[in-house]
Amino acid sequence: MSGNSGGGGCLLWFISFIQMKLRNRKIKKYNQQARGVNIQNDGIAATSLFPSSNYQENVIISGGGKNERLYLCETLIHNIHKSNHPMIILHAANGMLENIVAGQGLGLVVSDRNKMFDAFTSFEFNEIWQAVSETCKSKYDIKPAGRYILQVAYDLLVNRGKRPYFSGFANCPYFKLSDQIDSRQMGGAITQDDADKLNSLLMTGQTELPKIDAFFNDMKTQIDYLSAPDPQAVNATSVLSAIKSNRILCIDIKSSSNQMLLEVIVNSLIVAMNRGYNFSLMIDDIAFVNNEMLKNTICQKSGHNTILVSKDLYALTGGKEDVFATVIAEAEKTVLFSHSSNLSCDKWSKYVGEYDKIDVSHNNTGGWSQSSQWGYASFGGQSEQLKREQKIKPEQINGLSQGEVIIYDNTTNSLIHTVIT
Repeated sequence: MSGNSGGGGCLLWFISFIQMKLRNRKIKKYNQQARGVNIQNDGIAATSLFPSSNYQENVIISGGGKNERLYLCETLIHNIHKSNHPMIILHAANGMLENIVAGQGLGLVVSDRNKMFDAFTSFEFNEIWQAVSETCKSKYDIKPAGRYILQVAYDLLVNRGKRPYFSGFANCPYFKLSDQIDSRQMGGAITQDDADKLNSLLMTGQTELPKIDAFFNDMKTQIDYLSAPDPQAVNATSVLSAIKSNRILCIDIKSSSNQMLLEVIVNSLIVAMNRGYNFSLMIDDIAFVNNEMLKNTICQKSGHNTILVSKDLYALTGGKEDVFATVIAEAEKTVLFSHSSNLSCDKWSKYVGEYDKIDVSHNNTGGWSQSSQWGYASFGGQSEQLKREQKIKPEQINGLSQGEVIIYDNTTNSLIHTVIT
């Protein structure tokens, strides 16, 4: 009798064991589906990650080594080039990025080794005034009357048969403009009426003359390393002229601290947007959190797409949660390599999101029951309950090996863990 009881107990235990195994298999499958991470062990090619048909996506590439990031940048730049789409690339002394653009004939590089930049090429007068009055506005505080000083300089340049390049304004003797007007009138280049008009403009803007002079002196000092001394001779380019002609222009700004250069470039981008041009903007490891104009251009929705590349994007935002949240929300595609900062890993982990995981713990209590819904239950010596858990844990981001990435596609809400091939 006792033997039969023992056999029945073993059978019940075995049935319970099988049921538990089947249940745990279902739980594992549920957790995998709820987590939503597609693990692709065979890897993904950069051209599959960034197909040429999607060349106007907002993209974030953060973490890893410079070579890892450049490998993806190269594919993106090729896509832009094939699509005959304009792109402005801003970087700080990234010679390898310049080699991709210039070495492969994909676009033009301006730097201290190739001084072919002129900030005002293709600008109308109103746009030149906008760039001057809005660049480092709080520092120079150029009032609307300063427009008249700029108008005098512009008219004298045009009268001399010169195009209004930046170099013409930068080298203008602002405190001797009255002498310039008299000289042109005495030489018969302008009429007395023209001279009177210019002198009237000069008088109206007189209070802003020192600011205009200081602005151009400072700007010339900061961007002299890439500005063309004779723009016409070298067919110099500007941000606007590159966008108009669907070119890729790669600009070495040397340092994120070059505030005036950055702001005059951003003003050029604003002019292009106001004219209705579409373009791509790639920013390679340049801190933008303290540059309001650049930050606003990155964050605002407009006719351009932005590609942000950095060894640590969260650090690049200065740890400002609102900026970080706005920037990542605009990205169609985010590619995360390994990050060394625990704080950054935590922020990216939270960005990727959480899911409801069925957490299983075992106990030695006898008996069992089950719930028809996923939630708290006790089943054959194990307890289960729903637990919020991160889809990608911070330590997983920190521990990614070379070439290994987490890819989040915001348009499809898909999450991939794979290797770039």
